[in-house]
Amino acid sequence: MKPLIKKDLIGVMHYVRDLDHASAWYCEKLGLELRGYGKNDFVELGLDEQYVMHLFKDETARPAERATFAFDTDDIEAARGMLADRGVTVGPLERHGDHASFTFRDCDGNALMMCQYD
Repeated sequence: MKPLIKKDLIGVMHYVRDLDHASAWYCEKLGLELRGYGKNDFVELGLDEQYVMHLFKDETARPAERATFAFDTDDIEAARGMLADRGVTVGPLERHGDHASFTFRDCDGNALMMCQYD
């Protein structure tokens, strides 16, 4: 049977309480670029002219306790150190067979993950 979906994700939607504050946090802490607002209820964030994710305004959003997606990096130790230096709450570095990862919290307390694959 032919799959109903393609293998690539075309959208990451992440919900935050204060859109302006969160978009500034993602740009400042992660180095993402603000690519535009939509009707004051969402922003698109990118990196090097490529789409990365959307932030959607939801004043009733509760923080995600567990990461639901992961950012990729080429240097997990440097990424963890840079986030910590920028005042971000980071978890311990964990090493698994083919990758290493750590979790961290955004300005709303949402759990996020950073990974490096070998």
